[in-house]
Amino acid sequence: MKVKDKALRELVNVCEPACLKRPCYWPRPDPGMFTPGQGYRSRESGSKGYLCGTREARGCPDEVTSH
Repeated sequence: MKVKDKALRELVNVCEPACLKRPCYWPRPDPGMFTPGQGYRSRESGSKGYLCGTREARGCPDEVTSH
Protein backbone atom coordinates (compact mmCIF):
# COMPACT_ATOMS: atom_id res chain seq x y z
CA MET A 1 0.00 0.00 0.00
CA LYS A 2 1.35 3.43 -0.86
CA VAL A 3 0.74 6.28 1.58
CA LYS A 4 1.73 9.95 1.19
CA ASP A 5 4.48 11.01 3.61
CA LYS A 6 3.91 14.74 4.10
CA ALA A 7 7.48 15.39 5.26
CA LEU A 8 8.97 13.74 2.14
CA ARG A 9 6.15 14.81 -0.16
CA GLU A 10 6.34 11.34 -1.68
CA LEU A 11 4.29 8.14 -1.74
CA VAL A 12 5.90 5.46 0.42
CA ASN A 13 5.16 1.72 0.15
CA VAL A 14 4.19 0.58 3.68
CA CYS A 15 2.16 -2.18 5.36
CA GLU A 16 -0.68 0.13 6.50
CA PRO A 17 -1.34 3.89 6.91
CA ALA A 18 -0.47 3.83 10.64
CA CYS A 19 3.12 2.84 9.76
CA LEU A 20 4.06 6.49 9.25
CA LYS A 21 3.69 7.06 13.02
CA ARG A 22 5.57 3.94 14.17
CA PRO A 23 9.17 4.00 15.47
CA CYS A 24 10.14 1.26 12.99
CA TYR A 25 9.18 3.47 10.01
CA TRP A 26 12.26 4.18 7.84
CA PRO A 27 11.43 5.79 4.50
CA ARG A 28 14.13 5.40 1.87
CA PRO A 29 14.44 5.36 -1.91
CA ASP A 30 13.67 1.96 -3.39
CA PRO A 31 17.04 0.44 -4.34
CA GLY A 32 15.43 -2.22 -6.55
CA MET A 33 15.81 -5.99 -6.27
CA PHE A 34 19.05 -7.53 -5.04
CA THR A 35 20.43 -10.51 -6.94
CA PRO A 36 23.47 -12.30 -5.48
CA GLY A 37 26.45 -11.86 -7.78
CA GLN A 38 24.62 -9.19 -9.78
CA GLY A 39 23.85 -6.44 -7.24
CA TYR A 40 20.78 -4.23 -7.34
CA ARG A 41 18.57 -4.02 -10.40
CA SER A 42 15.52 -1.88 -11.09
CA ARG A 43 12.13 -3.37 -10.41
CA GLU A 44 9.97 -4.27 -13.41
CA SER A 45 7.80 -1.16 -13.10
CA GLY A 46 10.82 1.11 -13.64
CA SER A 47 9.50 3.54 -11.04
CA LYS A 48 11.93 3.81 -8.13
CA GLY A 49 9.74 5.54 -5.55
CA TYR A 50 10.10 5.13 -1.79
CA LEU A 51 9.53 2.23 0.59
CA CYS A 52 9.87 1.44 4.29
CA GLY A 53 13.45 0.19 4.66
CA THR A 54 12.64 -1.78 7.83
CA ARG A 55 9.89 -3.70 6.05
CA GLU A 56 12.16 -4.39 3.06
CA ALA A 57 15.19 -5.51 5.13
CA ARG A 58 13.65 -7.39 8.08
CA GLY A 59 9.90 -7.36 7.63
CA CYS A 60 7.43 -5.59 9.88
CA PRO A 61 7.79 -6.12 13.65
CA ASP A 62 5.49 -8.75 15.18
CA GLU A 63 3.30 -6.17 16.94
CA VAL A 64 2.45 -4.65 13.54
CA THR A 65 1.62 -7.89 11.72
CA SER A 66 -0.17 -9.71 14.57
CA HIS A 67 -3.51 -7.84 14.41
